[in-house]
Amino acid sequence: MSDRGQARSHRAEGIQAPLDLRPSPQSPTPLEPAQSPSPKSPVPTPAHKAESTQDPSDLRPSPQSPAPIALAPAQAPSPLYLCLRLPHYNIELLKRRGLVWEGPALVLDGPEPRAVVHALDALAAQAGIKPGMKLAAAQALAPEVHRFRRDLQEERQQLERLAGWAYQFSSRVSLLPPDALLIEIGASLKLFGGGAALLRRLREGLQALGFSAVIGLGHSPSAARLRARASLVLGTPQARLDRIDKLPVSLGEWPTATLEALAASGIQQFGDLLRLPRANLARRHGQALVDDLDRLLGRLPEPQSWYRPPDEYHAWIELPAPTASSESLAFPLRRLIVDLCATLAGRDAGIEHCALRFALERLRQQEGEHQPEVVHLQMGLVEASRDPEHLLQLVRARLERLQLPRPVLGIHLHVARMPGFKPQAHDLFDVDAGSGNWPSLIERLMARLGHQALLRPIWIADHRPEYASRWLTLDAPAAGSVAAPTRPAALPDASALPPRPLWLLSAPQAIAIDDFALLAGPERIESGWWDEDDVRRDYYLAAVLPEAADRNARGARAWVFQDLRQPQCWYLHGWFG
Repeated sequence: MSDRGQARSHRAEGIQAPLDLRPSPQSPTPLEPAQSPSPKSPVPTPAHKAESTQDPSDLRPSPQSPAPIALAPAQAPSPLYLCLRLPHYNIELLKRRGLVWEGPALVLDGPEPRAVVHALDALAAQAGIKPGMKLAAAQALAPEVHRFRRDLQEERQQLERLAGWAYQFSSRVSLLPPDALLIEIGASLKLFGGGAALLRRLREGLQALGFSAVIGLGHSPSAARLRARASLVLGTPQARLDRIDKLPVSLGEWPTATLEALAASGIQQFGDLLRLPRANLARRHGQALVDDLDRLLGRLPEPQSWYRPPDEYHAWIELPAPTASSESLAFPLRRLIVDLCATLAGRDAGIEHCALRFALERLRQQEGEHQPEVVHLQMGLVEASRDPEHLLQLVRARLERLQLPRPVLGIHLHVARMPGFKPQAHDLFDVDAGSGNWPSLIERLMARLGHQALLRPIWIADHRPEYASRWLTLDAPAAGSVAAPTRPAALPDASALPPRPLWLLSAPQAIAIDDFALLAGPERIESGWWDEDDVRRDYYLAAVLPEAADRNARGARAWVFQDLRQPQCWYLHGWFG
């Protein structure tokens, strides 16, 4: 086939068509000349659209051609993948710890004698240091360089937290260690108002978390990764479906020997590679290279391991220096809570309870002396929340009342349960908007005064008055309590209800019944045989006589009862007013 015929075949795949994203089913593949399809030729599947180009300002999937309404099934949105690569991931992790330094900084990988530069900041790059350089060579270029060790566990944990944060944009998020995420956003474009709005929210969210990213888009995972590398290495425009035939093959994810063989053959760009016959390419460089190109174009499936958020949340942060000051602990606590709320936003959840553990510095212990290694701080909420400022305010208020015997080395945050979050509904015209702050006020009072300072009444299914209610803390579970009844359609007649006093004494007091006049009753209560505290009583509504000994109680109405097991014994159990 002539060069002109090959060019027409190449354009038929949509590689160079700037506005049409639909692959032509009748055109040949870009790796072989035009011919009739054979059984061995890969056929595009509906789930993997052929990689192509598009108007950079429009990230929406291309409309499908019309089909008969009665026969055409509902078509799923075309897959569109986004690769989120963090070029300064390790340096930004150091800054998130609260570390501050002056001058160039390096992150080293490997044992000390053979350590190499894994990451570097802008000042180190200006000094001529490059990734992969040995430590001795880097110190020769910048003798005063600051050195930090690479933390693989921290990298993995933070990447998982970022995946949990990205879960709010798509349920198909995949980790690309050590510093990248893959997100399928084709089905989310309409939900977030288009590609530009979605990308803006992604960048703003990452900036709030302390990270910067390079974005690559593609109709296949390989294409998204390729464009992200091109933006990082070549500085090409980000978040655009530009042509891939002009990109250098050195950006391919292939072994060094394969890249050198391609360069020796004079193949410099992907367009040169795509114009070669498939059979010759597979014979000289292996079938794996041809399969990789098919995955790049979306002609072969590319399975991914999608992230699933865990049921519990754990986070640990190590302090740069031991500290016992609550003000110094505010920065790491803010970082922990902001990361937690980002994960909660991704899961559309909130928290009702969390636990903080402060790891303390160990001092020289004398004989017989016990030094606690961890100080625990429990925090309960009246209702689920994921507001970072509100949670941080509650934690700092509780921290002011917490006694830390020794400096803190690190903080661990644990959330055992993350229930669904239900935002508070407001009136259309914001009438009585201040009433929505009541739970927040209760939580702040609990944080400052302690959870024992605020109590709530709980109804108990028991006829004995002293067992019919309990006072519990707001964050305590109400075991055996009765749910509040729903509002009845019509209130019952008050005269049909037995009288109950507003003030119930903590324990019945023995009285002389001659000082009281019985007004109503009796109401018999017999209960409690199952817990060896059974009662048999007749209750009466009584009034204190004017000649009673207690002058302050004269004329008051009381709730008294007669003990049927000892009929001569009468007791006062409450006051009506």
